[in-house]
Amino acid sequence: MFTGLWTIILSDFSWDVGAMILIINGPLGIGKTSVAWALNERLQPGVMLDGDYIGAVAPFEIYDAARVAYLYRTLAHLVAYHQREGGYRNFVLNYVFETAESLAELVAQLEPLDTEVRVFRLTCAVEEMARRIRLRGRTGSEGEVAWELARCRELAAIQDAAAQQGFLGTVVDTTSLDVEQTVDAILRALSPQQD
Repeated sequence: MFTGLWTIILSDFSWDVGAMILIINGPLGIGKTSVAWALNERLQPGVMLDGDYIGAVAPFEIYDAARVAYLYRTLAHLVAYHQREGGYRNFVLNYVFETAESLAELVAQLEPLDTEVRVFRLTCAVEEMARRIRLRGRTGSEGEVAWELARCRELAAIQDAAAQQGFLGTVVDTTSLDVEQTVDAILRALSPQQD
């Protein structure tokens, strides 16, 4: 159980932020990992857990329910371990959730950890996502870039449709925002409303 609040000083604003788990959702190429790292820097003491890296198993099947359930249990186990053994209070998890049900499964695994869970869904114009994918430099071959471009468009459409049916996170449109501006927008959404 968290015993107090600590203050984050950011720009000209300050917020009291208790212990929490932030989940960053969004399609491939939108900047989830970059935003998660930047949030982790701001929410110290904190831990960033990247679902793609933690869930990188072989063989890998995107729609393998057993693999996804295993990933969610692993993430919950890691959060609990870091709470218990390291005294960490803040966590940033990033992953692609295609359905509200899938997101709810992870949240259900995390809720018993007695820490507030908040979810944000990053969106942006498809053209901007394509620009980011081309610029990030991690992809090597033209075939890999083409696959990522097609997959980001596919995931954006899947998430847009799924968001009409259930909660995929509080939307943060990052089309015209850089990483730090996106983090600022998330932190503002977390702050209590000032009168």
